Amino acid sequence: MKLLVSLVIMSLAMVSFAHALPAITDTRIEKLKTQTIKVGTKSVKVEIADTGEARERGLMYRKSMPADEGMLFVFDYAQPMAFWMKNTLIPLSIGYFDANRKLITTLEMTPAVMGEQYPKTYPSGGDAQYALEMNKGWFAKHGIKPGAMLTLPAKGPGK
Repeated sequence: MKLLVSLVIMSLAMVSFAHALPAITDTRIEKLKTQTIKVGTKSVKVEIADTGEARERGLMYRKSMPADEGMLFVFDYAQPMAFWMKNTLIPLSIGYFDANRKLITTLEMTPAVMGEQYPKTYPSGGDAQYALEMNKGWFAKHGIKPGAMLTLPAKGPGK
């Protein structure tokens, strides 16, 4: 009888875990708006993450990203911010831009250990309104340094 009760409890625990699993390994990628922007003199195609859900999801679960493509995170106002690499599989570089679209800093980011609850964070070092994630080394490869300007389409990102 004790064996039967133990088996039932284990089965229920496994079913509960299986229902929670999609939240951990969800690999669906939301289709975001894309636009071509400029960083300094370099044109790049970006996905626009301008909603809370899109910003939270970011580039999670992506296995690769084409050269000269990335994701632009757009916020309503400038603020100190920090990004992390939770559930992100590819190494990235991030550039933080202020409200005037001037590059504050760039950082090289390394994927976190999958399932890590509190991965390392990468702070903006000042008030930022935009964050641009590109493949690791992209800013250095193109000689883009703090002070470079972010140029958006006349209608603004995602409009």
